[in-house]
Amino acid sequence: MRITAYWDIVLRRMVDNMALHLIFSIQNLVKKEMQTEIIDELIGPQGNSLERMLEESPSIAEKRTKLETSIKLLKESKNVVANIMDRVVDNFD
Repeated sequence: MRITAYWDIVLRRMVDNMALHLIFSIQNLVKKEMQTEIIDELIGPQGNSLERMLEESPSIAEKRTKLETSIKLLKESKNVVANIMDRVVDNFD
């Protein structure tokens, strides 16, 4: 009776280990293939895909230029308002 129960457990463990090993092997295979595909996609045939991905898009460059201009105008406006406030304070003294 005990030996039969033991062999039932051994059989279940072997089946479970086989299933786990198959899953592990498939995951490793997929991971290797996916990694190779992703690297090939990033590098590209001429090796310039990564540089192309890192380039700034024209719309972003335009927005950045507009924002820099706005910041410059706001700083100038702040200085003008500060000068006016200084004159107002000086006139009251």
